[in-house]
Amino acid sequence: MNVKQKKVIVMNKILVSILVALYFQACVSAHEKVLLDEPTIDKRVELLSIVFRLAGSPEYSLNEFKPYVNRIDQYFDKYKTHELIQFTKSIISEYEIAYDGPMWLATHLDDNLKLLADVKDVWQQDPRWTKESVEKYVPLLQEFYKDTKFDIFFKDNTDLYNEAIKRFASIGEQIDLNWGYSFFGKEPAELFFYKIGLGISGNCFGTNVDFTDGSRKVYAIMGVWTVDNTGFPVFSVIPNLPVLIHEYSHPFVDKLTEKNKAAFRDSGEKIFSVVNSEAYTSWEVILDEALINAAVAKYMKDHAFGQSEIESWIRWIKTGFGFFWIENLVDELEKYDKQRDQYPTLESFMPRLAEAYSIWTENI
Repeated sequence: MNVKQKKVIVMNKILVSILVALYFQACVSAHEKVLLDEPTIDKRVELLSIVFRLAGSPEYSLNEFKPYVNRIDQYFDKYKTHELIQFTKSIISEYEIAYDGPMWLATHLDDNLKLLADVKDVWQQDPRWTKESVEKYVPLLQEFYKDTKFDIFFKDNTDLYNEAIKRFASIGEQIDLNWGYSFFGKEPAELFFYKIGLGISGNCFGTNVDFTDGSRKVYAIMGVWTVDNTGFPVFSVIPNLPVLIHEYSHPFVDKLTEKNKAAFRDSGEKIFSVVNSEAYTSWEVILDEALINAAVAKYMKDHAFGQSEIESWIRWIKTGFGFFWIENLVDELEKYDKQRDQYPTLESFMPRLAEAYSIWTENI
């Protein structure tokens, strides 16, 4: 090989390195633009929240955000006997539609409150809804919207909505989007959006819309946790940022347990037998949720959160949700992160994780 040929090879290597760097930089830029939208107040979310408040659903009936709650009660009190509210009470009782149930329907409606086309039906996503109940519910919801002139109420509260968006915006801006691609080792096919649900108190809900073309939209619907002395929401970093990271991680983690179902089945069924939670309907969901919550703890460690904040998150997951193995799971994620040459993606680490679960659940 002559000197000229050697120079060409070296220049090619340099060019490839530059192109790779530029490609990575472009990908990062694209991720930041596509994956995380600005926070919004969603008319569908507020409508369903108010309907379930009028129907007496506890998780939609708290009074933290007094200025908004007072406006809701004053405007909608005369509509408590509306046919939609009566039907909502019946499905709460009969089908136990609660917590995130109303939000699954909200995100499966378009701006005209019609069911989205070209998507997996809401009753396929959330079995608490049935085809029959949805087909009766949606026309009643449209009727309620017209009868109450909900669009006027929504417009009249623009001042509160804008103030809430302003207060929450800084939380979303702090998310390190690139951590997800790096840590999980893959690029999700899903789009991630977050909404502020001012009619939701002390809760946050995650839903997704699966399109027939294989794409997916994932929603984090963040409620009001605390307020200041004027009664307006205060969106502090804790717990809002970890909770938002939790929802952001769903597209990376969802279906990993399903893909390794046989390996996790025995452990998962044992855990399901002792973790009593209305929110989780299967052992697969519990294992996915545990993995996401452990990933949040890892994110916090990787981003210089205080030790007390990390311990508080882990303690909350352990005691509040009954995930007794969460500390072990965080340790396993640390091991995974230190062996990325052997495990380039979290998916490739799942067989190792299944082995760990067998040990943790041996005595159940």
